[in-house]
Amino acid sequence: MFASRQKGSETSTAGILKSAHCGPDPVRVAAVGDIHGREFFVAFRGALAAVEDPDLFLLAGDVTDHNRREEFGEVVAAVKDRVSCPIVCVFGNNEYTADHGEYRQAYDLIYLVDESHSFVVGGKSVRIIGSTGSLDEPTWWQRNNLPGIAQEYEQRVRRLDQLLAGDDVRLLLTHYPPTFATMGGEKEEWRPQLGSRRLEKVVLGRRPDLVVHGHVHKGIPFAEIREGQATLEAFGGDRRPVPVHNVAFPVTKAVTILNL
Repeated sequence: MFASRQKGSETSTAGILKSAHCGPDPVRVAAVGDIHGREFFVAFRGALAAVEDPDLFLLAGDVTDHNRREEFGEVVAAVKDRVSCPIVCVFGNNEYTADHGEYRQAYDLIYLVDESHSFVVGGKSVRIIGSTGSLDEPTWWQRNNLPGIAQEYEQRVRRLDQLLAGDDVRLLLTHYPPTFATMGGEKEEWRPQLGSRRLEKVVLGRRPDLVVHGHVHKGIPFAEIREGQATLEAFGGDRRPVPVHNVAFPVTKAVTILNL
């Protein structure tokens, strides 16, 4: 079971955003997104220096900017110099779909594209479901350059619903936020082009132990989504809130440390 602080999670002077956990032998998860290559690389490398012995390291997309693969590699190299644990990555909108194969060939990570992967850490099994995520409305650029993208987003919501089924320990990792709850100062009219309330309904129905995302630079680092924010028509009556962490580096200025 995951336990987390409310908004304003504790931030250490070393540059790690932490959340609390009660219970023995937690799985330590480090997570960050939206480094945007060299844009935030120097600050990210400073925050990374404070990360100690995570069991898993998550990259929540937009590791680079404008598909600059060499900058993606610089970020990955910095992470690998610091940690020895598995590194799990989802692609953001700045890692262009047509080049995903080249990223996979060039940089040895665990990439999740509408997929799940199970890990056993200290005898505890954790399943990570990973995806770029979905938007309720494609952006103007997407509508004009990516035919069929709206249907793809709808299919992705259905696919993630299937992947999230189960009562095991599950973590959902996306780039686009699967809720509006962490959008903070983002304009209301832009929110459907930044994240997905349709996917929020899936999250509340399937209830993963933890949700991690990036993308929203004017958002807040933490929120809880509850039954009242979406329907549970098909999913029984569990009323626990689901903790959601926005790990976009422009928001946290840190590597977020979470315990499962």
